[in-house]
Amino acid sequence: MFVSRLGRGVWVNRVIGTRGVSTKETTRKGRRDVDASVPEAQTTSEDGTFEIQESSSSPSIEDRPLWRLPKSPFVEIPQAWVTSFNSIKEQKLGLVDLHPDVFRVSPRLDILHRNITWQENYRNLQLTKMLSKGEMPGGGAKPWPQKRTGRHHAGSIRAPHFSRGGFAHGARGPRTWFYMLPDSLRIQGLCVALTVKHAQDDLQIVDRLDELADGDPQYLMDLAEERNWGYSVLFVNDTDTITGGLAEATSQLPSMTVMPFYGLNCFSILKYDTVVFSQKALELVESRLLQHKHRADTLQKKYCYKDMKETLLREGEKEEHPQQAPFV
Repeated sequence: MFVSRLGRGVWVNRVIGTRGVSTKETTRKGRRDVDASVPEAQTTSEDGTFEIQESSSSPSIEDRPLWRLPKSPFVEIPQAWVTSFNSIKEQKLGLVDLHPDVFRVSPRLDILHRNITWQENYRNLQLTKMLSKGEMPGGGAKPWPQKRTGRHHAGSIRAPHFSRGGFAHGARGPRTWFYMLPDSLRIQGLCVALTVKHAQDDLQIVDRLDELADGDPQYLMDLAEERNWGYSVLFVNDTDTITGGLAEATSQLPSMTVMPFYGLNCFSILKYDTVVFSQKALELVESRLLQHKHRADTLQKKYCYKDMKETLLREGEKEEHPQQAPFV
């Protein structure tokens, strides 16, 4: 069996036997030909032609409706496996499509560096306060006469040039280095971090995180070792309440933690070896990022409402989204 490509996005599998030829065409626009690693059964028909029968337990491919896909013919739709979380051995449930505007962006490491620097600086707080000459106790009287002693002039022993005097230009806390990074850079930084994790195969998707019935931390460590997740794992859930044994297991493991989807940030994504999303959390993160990337305000540097008015009216007609605001 060999695979040949005819045109863009059309894959033709030809199975050549001794007498007959069986041709099967499958059109998958914008997706890669991914091996599902499921054994296929070969049967021989009466005329001697070999035929391949796909297993009934093969993983399914979920075609999610992706919002505002790029119109470029060269854009590739990334995919990821959805696995089960109720057993140590990895069980693939299917493939899920990811939005290329979130998981296939240009790896701008400079934007990622600006996000990490911002997160490391805004939490710093200096509480040190050094006393000046007027705030030091004592030293009110003149230590010696102004003249006829041969010594320098001094008015107080708490002056900065004395050993136990005050500080002339000391730290005057509390001081903070807080500043706000622009929204566009924070959104782009999240997309770059998710793209890098997905490209390095360090982004995993499970169907549900509350399926872990056993709260034993050793069970979670064995699961991470079997699936090659690494030492540190970040679990991202769709809510801030964790049910099942995951909360109990991660509370005893300092290298693993659980986070709601709205707390996701660049520092946490890069800090842990593997990021594990629940399927619902992945959809919410993708929806929020796309919503902010297509906002019709100052977030878009070269946004012109007049040019996009017809498109917005067409998309917003008879469409009510429970989470996203209307376009017009």
